[in-house]
Amino acid sequence: MAIRMLWNEWELDPQYSYGFLVPIICLALFLQRWRDRPPSDNPVSLGIVALLALPPLSFLAGIQPFFEANPEWRVPGIAGAFSAVFLTLLLVYSIGGSSWLRHFLFPVCFFIIAIPWPRNAEEAIMGFFMEKNAIAALEVLHWLGYEAIRRGHLITLPTGTLGVEEACSGVRSLQSGIMAALFFGEMFRFSTFIRCGLVCSAVFVALLGNFLRATFLSVIASNEGVAAIEKWHDIAGYAILVSTLGTLWTLAHFYNKFRISRGYTATSCDAPEESLHISGAIRFFSMATILVAAVSLVGTESWYRLHERSASKESGWTLKSGSPGTKSVSIPDRTRRMLFFPEGFSERFWDTEGNNWQFFYLRWPAGRTAIQALGIHDPRTCLASIGMVLEKQLPSIRMKVGAENFLFRVFLFRESTRPVLVFHSVIAGGGRTADGESLAAGAQDEDYTLRGRWKVVSKGIRNQGQTLIEAAVWNTRDVDGAANSLATFLNATVEQRSPSGQ
Repeated sequence: MAIRMLWNEWELDPQYSYGFLVPIICLALFLQRWRDRPPSDNPVSLGIVALLALPPLSFLAGIQPFFEANPEWRVPGIAGAFSAVFLTLLLVYSIGGSSWLRHFLFPVCFFIIAIPWPRNAEEAIMGFFMEKNAIAALEVLHWLGYEAIRRGHLITLPTGTLGVEEACSGVRSLQSGIMAALFFGEMFRFSTFIRCGLVCSAVFVALLGNFLRATFLSVIASNEGVAAIEKWHDIAGYAILVSTLGTLWTLAHFYNKFRISRGYTATSCDAPEESLHISGAIRFFSMATILVAAVSLVGTESWYRLHERSASKESGWTLKSGSPGTKSVSIPDRTRRMLFFPEGFSERFWDTEGNNWQFFYLRWPAGRTAIQALGIHDPRTCLASIGMVLEKQLPSIRMKVGAENFLFRVFLFRESTRPVLVFHSVIAGGGRTADGESLAAGAQDEDYTLRGRWKVVSKGIRNQGQTLIEAAVWNTRDVDGAANSLATFLNATVEQRSPSGQ
């Protein structure tokens, strides 16, 4: 159940893709420890163990409906992973006592490394690394005699603009390096002090490697143009990742040879003579736990399918590109791969006041991945990365577009000395519930409180697909005038979709 809640994060976010390996590594480390497990302690009180297991088991079973309706919410995944680790440790303790608990503690807790970081912490760390990489790359370019200017996380060169993106921030190789350092430390059974030193080495090597990568790509862009980055971007990334892991393996291998030369004797791998005995009570509690999990998963799926059966199916709507007076803007392939939206476009247009607009329309089909992919994009993060400064968030605005009312968040940014108004709306998929409420309500109200999340659960509304509408206008602070211009543009581009094309 814990892996199920983390799976999409591993699949969608490249910096957590190593998570697929973590359960396998946990099993391998557990089996390695199994060979030299100590004798089990005296029988423990299963009543106390059962009472301790009740809270995490209740959480894992009860959180499934919330997770199904709010897959982008990382709190259930984080808490669910810790609950699964705690339940596993309780099972180990109930079979082998405190000696087994100490012996198998690391292989079980290793699963925690696969947990995604809280979004606020992740964005702060990523932003910090991207900024420092951009500053360092700019300094090297100046030393080498290249002309370059930094704007946020972007470096402007005579040949174009280079972005120091998330993959260059050091987070992916940093997390993979920490995982490898912990793995090597356990595989060689290093002391706690040496393991900490190996983790510090992983951090240093990963950050150094990403600094070299950002600098290398900046020099390539200066000499061959920004278009040449596409050829080298992934190659440089994999080279840094391999170098980080290779360096850690080399450090661990040679330190292990050094301590063996100093007389270190490896732990014996002889298993104890006693046969493994699992009492009937432990088997009963284990089967009961599996039954509770099965009831939770089946009940959750039945709850949402019941409401989806009674929900009406509407033809839906879409926005068409190529309206008169618009100019198409290409979306980079790397952005498409990161957000993997199957439908969408970007355009520029000018309103009746002569203001310049840039417009984005992205649409994802129904499924858990839609809302999680959408969570990668937020104007406060993305626009700050290109040098814009958020002055304030203004009151939200409801806008009538065709037969729908869309809620737009409004932000006031500053680009150099120019004001930029940004309108941002996330719209859930079409259709209505049995009581006539639009399935778009959950995303439109943007109620991310516990009460709001419970509301969509109680109405049986899970992810029905997502649509992002975002528009930015330069050189104006007139929110009402800009909103009227955007509403005019949207009503001119909206069209109904036929049931067959939905």
